[in-house]
Amino acid sequence: MNDRLIVIGVRHHSPACAKLVRRTIEDHAPAFVLIEGPADFNPHIEDLRLAHQLPLAIFSFHATHRRTLASYSPFCSYSPEWVALQTAWSTGATPLFCDLPAWHPDFGDRTNRYADPHGKRAAAVEQAAANALGEEGRDAFWDAIAEQSPPQELEERLASYFDLLRPDGAEDPREFARERYMAAHAAWALGEAKDRKVVLICGGWHAQAVRLLSRQASGDLPAIPQLNEGERAGSYVVPYDYRRLDRFAGYASGMPAPAYYEDVFTHGLDQAADNAQNAIAATLRAAGQVVSTADRVAWHAHAKALSMARGHRSVLRADLLDAALATLVKDALDMPAAWTRDGALRSGTHPALVAMLRALTGERCGKLAPGTRQPPLMADIRARLDDLGLIPEPRPRDVVLDWNVPLDRERAHVLHALCILGIPGFERGGEPMALGTVAPKETFRLVLHRDADGAQIEASRWGGTVAMATAAVLSDRAEQAGDDLESLSACLADALFSGLLALENELTERIAAGLASSHDIRAIGVSGLEIVRLYRFGEVFGDAGHKALGRLCEAVFSRVMWIMEAIRNEDEGIKAIRALLACRDMMRDCPTPDMDIPSFISGLERCVSNQESPAALAGAAFGTLIACGQTFPEDVCGRMQRFSGPDRLGDFLSGLFALAREGISRSEPVIGSVRGIVEGWNDEAFLRALPSLRRAFSFFPPRERERLAGAIVRSHGGNEAQAEVQAMAWMRQSTPMTDQASAIALEATVARRLAEAGLM
Repeated sequence: MNDRLIVIGVRHHSPACAKLVRRTIEDHAPAFVLIEGPADFNPHIEDLRLAHQLPLAIFSFHATHRRTLASYSPFCSYSPEWVALQTAWSTGATPLFCDLPAWHPDFGDRTNRYADPHGKRAAAVEQAAANALGEEGRDAFWDAIAEQSPPQELEERLASYFDLLRPDGAEDPREFARERYMAAHAAWALGEAKDRKVVLICGGWHAQAVRLLSRQASGDLPAIPQLNEGERAGSYVVPYDYRRLDRFAGYASGMPAPAYYEDVFTHGLDQAADNAQNAIAATLRAAGQVVSTADRVAWHAHAKALSMARGHRSVLRADLLDAALATLVKDALDMPAAWTRDGALRSGTHPALVAMLRALTGERCGKLAPGTRQPPLMADIRARLDDLGLIPEPRPRDVVLDWNVPLDRERAHVLHALCILGIPGFERGGEPMALGTVAPKETFRLVLHRDADGAQIEASRWGGTVAMATAAVLSDRAEQAGDDLESLSACLADALFSGLLALENELTERIAAGLASSHDIRAIGVSGLEIVRLYRFGEVFGDAGHKALGRLCEAVFSRVMWIMEAIRNEDEGIKAIRALLACRDMMRDCPTPDMDIPSFISGLERCVSNQESPAALAGAAFGTLIACGQTFPEDVCGRMQRFSGPDRLGDFLSGLFALAREGISRSEPVIGSVRGIVEGWNDEAFLRALPSLRRAFSFFPPRERERLAGAIVRSHGGNEAQAEVQAMAWMRQSTPMTDQASAIALEATVARRLAEAGLM
């Protein structure tokens, strides 16, 4: 019975394999053409007969209450699987996908379902075979044995190649379930076909195993695995593009250089080489590199010579690229050429090589035909945008929203949700409002984007409505965040801006629990700043949301008050600055009923007075007292003497300036005290203190730093004009401060050595 089963092992996205598949189906006129692909898509396989613009992919997802997985089965014009579909329909055969659903556990976390885990042994064997033929890299080896193969020899060459990778009888436990499932489809199709043949197309890694297992199968049609309660799965056609299909962009299966191999499939190797040379030359010229006619002639001759020396029937891709490297790139390379090894492009690849590979990738993007089946999420997005007057147009437009207007608030919820889902064409214009604002406004830019439909289909894995999908994305982010207060607070902000009140309640409980147990003062500070920022906005998030944020403010305040006096490490003192910033804003701008402000003020005073307090914490505590009106900027002059050493002053000022910049910047005595301390240091002490001093003054915006520089000039006797000119020269100089410090240090070293040698 199995004599009627023809299994064609292929390399995914190989033009030579695609042509072999087409010839085999046309020659044998089978009843069924079985294709490695998600069997759960078979009820919708007619979607692939529509007049799509390739490339495209079957996008499959699987969602549980804990996580969502997605994978792609890409197709382009020269994919053997795509050619098998089209040839089956044209010859009257029935095409069916015969592999497990892409969400099946046996695929693991594979984003690309065609990425077979061949393992180290197969890679080593393939490398040894390539070396024996004098080919550098897997792709050059493949082109030599397959893409330039005479058609009548290709099938035998493929069989030898795949036997080399996986000898007869070598089991692959990771792929056994898939191979048994494909074999069961083959046995069933043979029974249905009566005396006609069945053709099965799969990755060459699986071919022999499928042949053997089909003899053991019962002949029953294998069932589609069932989902458990609460799980969701689906598959839809989505547009794809050549950049995503290219191996050098990280695609884990198939071929590199999609545009080049499209030409190989359509026009043959010789024409493909000519087209590739034109594309590379145009790309290099566009990047500013001169590629003269003489360069082109030398390049062409070098490629022909390499091809002949390597025994190639035509100029292959590696010949063309190696010749371009030899004739067009004059610089030495820091690493082997990218096309000689596997994997994505590495950082530091020569720009000319990047440009050449980009030229062979091409810019082709897929587009779905009208009437293609769509998930419910797309209809919900379209309806919401239409109701709210937010349908994107070809020309960009800015939409300004006022959160105090109910309709604008509803619009903002939807637009924030689409940003969270990653739908292109909806761009948020920075932070929604300035600190202290109670009438928040924000701007979104809307434009019709070519990738919007594909992104919406892909976002459907999260849910069937905007609210459901957004909540699922944020729940997944929160799950991944674990106990990370910073990430949880960012999720809370997104939930509030998206109007997801139920999710907000869940997050506030987790954040409150995390605050109550955390000893990480930095995380508490980052979370606290986000929480108080949200609380400032009043009740635009609803009364319940405002109250929940108030309770979180109280939790932050209480936790900081509890642990700040125990900080003794200087690094922890620096990290505490943000926490005190959050508490300062709560006390000064938005006090809540249950904050024990008198006790907190007492704790700040103890931090300032305690000899064991880190300098940064003492400075931040003193700055908080100034900002809240408990003391005056001038009072800091006496306190500063305790921190006047070069190893402590910068840290003290960092805390002080961070918390009380507005009051300090106009205090001549404070600036004078700092100047007096610094002027008393020698060069070595100044250089040691410089990094922390720079950090301290970075809390002032450029305009205020310029004004402080002017005050220093005036304190040295300069007039107003001199102060203005000198301050501007200091603040706007082109030489980096670190370079100037290095020069001072070098001069000091030279002077010391000259003195030691008696040459001063």
